[in-house]
Amino acid sequence: MMKILIVDDEVEILKKMTVLAESEGATVRTVTSAEALKVLIKNRGYYPHVIVLDRMLQNSDSVSLIAEIKATFAETKIIIVSAIDTPLEKARALDAGADDYLAKPFSSVELTARMKALYRRKDVAPVLKVELGNVALDKESRSVTVGEDSVAMSAKEYQLLILFCENPGKVYPREILLSKIWNSKAEVDTKVVEATINNLRRKLESSAANVAIKNARNVGYWLEA
Repeated sequence: MMKILIVDDEVEILKKMTVLAESEGATVRTVTSAEALKVLIKNRGYYPHVIVLDRMLQNSDSVSLIAEIKATFAETKIIIVSAIDTPLEKARALDAGADDYLAKPFSSVELTARMKALYRRKDVAPVLKVELGNVALDKESRSVTVGEDSVAMSAKEYQLLILFCENPGKVYPREILLSKIWNSKAEVDTKVVEATINNLRRKLESSAANVAIKNARNVGYWLEA
């Protein structure tokens, strides 16, 4: 069943889109602010197939949230709906990671058609479980197990482990990890990468994982299984 998350700060529009999506057999969750969306992103156990995201949320441009959304909901498709209807702004949203852009006002027929098209476009079956060696990650519950034991991890440790396990052996320079995991290209304190990886490494070692994070000075980090 298609799971839709609708994000809009106008209650009446939210109600109409909810009724519309449910009429197509979808299950729907709604949030009305960027802050509520961020809380939901961090919540365990919910993974939408499609997010309908209003461009402006309390005067905040939601395009800035796309990278954070995709970091958690990697396979989720995002439709931006907006009264801003220029080629430049559409390109900006798509470049940021949105999958579709629908200008307001739009018809209910067009919105449902686009939601269903994106749902069909999802990667055949979303890869919600990742396994490498005796390490298993569940993207829906955002849980990690090593063998039969659950291992608690912070959000950034979890995101790093997903990235490494999905790309074993691939070397990631520190700057790339800052961009991918912390969504930062600025010259911020890069010690945060080293500290987070060291914590993740200790947790893998103490849980007897048969994968290991390696690194080479001035080169980067990678996972060996």
